[in-house]
Parts: sequence; structure tokens; C-alpha cells
Amino acid sequence: MITASSLWCCDQLFRKTGDLSWLRRLYPRAAAYLRWWLEHRSDAEGWLVYACSWESGQDVSSRFGPQQTGGTIIQHVRPVDLRASMAQSAEIMARWATLLAGESESVDDAQVGKSTPAEGVPITDFTSEVAQWRAIANDFTVKTRLMWQEGWFRDYDSASKEWSSQQDVMHLAPVFCGAAGWGQTEQLNPYFVQPPMHSSGWAPLSWPPVVMTLVGAASTAQMPLEAAELAYPYIDGSYSSTDSREPDERGGLPGITREYRRVVHGKYGSHTYANAGIEGYGWGALSIHLLMRYLLGLREEEAGVLTIAPMLPLALRRVGAVYRVEPLKWGKYTLSVECRVKHTDTCLVHLSWSGQEQVWEAKWGEERRIQL
Repeated sequence: MITASSLWCCDQLFRKTGDLSWLRRLYPRAAAYLRWWLEHRSDAEGWLVYACSWESGQDVSSRFGPQQTGGTIIQHVRPVDLRASMAQSAEIMARWATLLAGESESVDDAQVGKSTPAEGVPITDFTSEVAQWRAIANDFTVKTRLMWQEGWFRDYDSASKEWSSQQDVMHLAPVFCGAAGWGQTEQLNPYFVQPPMHSSGWAPLSWPPVVMTLVGAASTAQMPLEAAELAYPYIDGSYSSTDSREPDERGGLPGITREYRRVVHGKYGSHTYANAGIEGYGWGALSIHLLMRYLLGLREEEAGVLTIAPMLPLALRRVGAVYRVEPLKWGKYTLSVECRVKHTDTCLVHLSWSGQEQVWEAKWGEERRIQL
């Protein structure tokens, strides 16, 4: 269970389609997944833990203390990002259960506990599920905020009874997950401009799940330019490596996504990112996600509704430059999105779908709600 919550990703898919039939099939499996964590990965005082760092997706991270391998037991460490992830996931489950409860109102009471003939999915008492998930979300939000110590979200070692002194970029996860308090988020704002390192010296934009959490946290903190500036070097490093016509200096094949991004140091302290590690990890979709969500600013609201708030990084705001994405599948619609730079402060947005189109001028980051 990594902080870049799998349920959050599923929720973005659902928001695009509004497919309640799909959600009804997904719900019991997602619920079982979270309840397994609550039952099998809670310590004696009810705090979630990882059995080992492999479970976190942050293999042998120094934040979990000395380890021989990623399989070393670390159940004495209470990770703040795991706490925040459960708060976020339970909140999503409560919203899903609310939607499914509304859909199920016409189901006869006698059918509860049986399976629907068409799908073989047990009918759930979603109304009671809403209350259960809401309670879990509230509990873990409170627990997450209790881990705010001396101006930082910190992991806790229950064996030594000490708070960690380490600052890791994954400690910004409570902001991304919506579990941080307003005052806490405000104090963390400088770290979205200069993020801390991840684990034992890894650059903050090297590992995809970390990047997803960091950029998402900056956006949640109402810092869209900082989110775009963080996303841009990751996207640029991914595209430059993937689109190359020759194998890189490490033998990486063009068109093949690699495991992580390494730092390439340039003159005068500048640096960029390039693909590294073993091949075929399948992280390439993250660059597309970052481009769509944080640069072009497309957000899922509900089926047939989206918001657009373009926020290009400063390096791409060349007057007259045009950036276009098409065809872009969005639920049952196919979109064409164009952003033309009019000025360093403004752009012209052109959105078309199904024979319809809208064109408007906007300031960078200015949001517009679209009913498709």
C-alpha cells in the first residue's frame, strides 16, 4: 500500500465515466483490501504499520531504520504516509458507498445479502457502510495530525518511543491525501519549492510514486505553479529518453519505460532527469497524468463534467507557442485540447468534443468548469 493510493487512481477513473455498474463490482474488493490492512497491519495500539519496506513501495528506505533487505521486519515504525493514505482511502469509500446507497434505494429489502443475477456481486447495506468508512476516515485524519511534531509530519518508532528526525519527501503525503490541517499545510509550503530528498539520498523526482505524491501535494496546497514546475522536469526527462532515436549511454532502448529517473548534472549546478534502472516497469503513464492534470489542468469532477485550469511552467510560456493534445479519451467523450500562449500571464484555450467547441482566454491557473 503506497501513499499514491490505488483507490485514489480508481476514483479518478470513476469520476470520468460515472459507471456505477463498474463501481458496484469494484466496491467489495476495495473494501476487502482496506479491511485486510486494518486487521492484519495494525499494531497493539491500533496504528497502521508495514511488515517490511517492500510493502510500502519504498524499498529499504532509510526512514524505516537499518534493514538488511526490503524484507526486514519494520513493524515498530509507524509511517505517517500510511496513516494519511488510509484516511484518504476511507473517505473515498464513504463517497462511493453514498453513491451506491442512492442507486440501491429501489432494491427490495428481502434481496439484501443475496447476489444480483446479472453480476454475482453481493448486495451491500451501503448506508451502514457510509457511517463505518466515515468513522475510519475521521479517526485516521486525527491520527495523522497527531504525527505533526516540531513543524513536520514525522514517523514514530514505537520500540524506542522516539519521533524520527528525518525529513523525507513522502512526509508531505498528508497534504496530498487531504489529511493535513490548514495550518500544517501552510507551514509546509516552502518545501514544495525546495522538496527534501527521498530515502537515502534519492532526488525527489526520481521515483514515480514519490513524484505523484509530491506534485499532488503541491496542487492540493493551492500551489499550482509549483506543482507544474515540479512535474515539468519529470515529464521532460521521461519524454527525452523515451523518444530518443539511439540507446542511451546505459544501453536503455528508446520507447521502453525504465524503473526510475536518475539525475543528470549540468553546468552551474543545473540538473535534469533521465531514465535509469531496469526496463519495463510501466511507469510511463505517470508523465501523461502529470501533463494532463497539472500542466493542461484537466480535472475529473463527475461524468460529463470537468474543470480546466492550464498552468504551464515558465520555461514553456513562449509567446505564440501552441500545445495540443488529441484525441483524448474522457469517459464516453473524445476531446481535443489546445493551449496557445498569448502572454507570460495569459493563454487562449480551445476545447472541442462531439462537434462542440469552446474557446476562451484565461490567466494561468484560472479555472473553468465545462459541461460536456
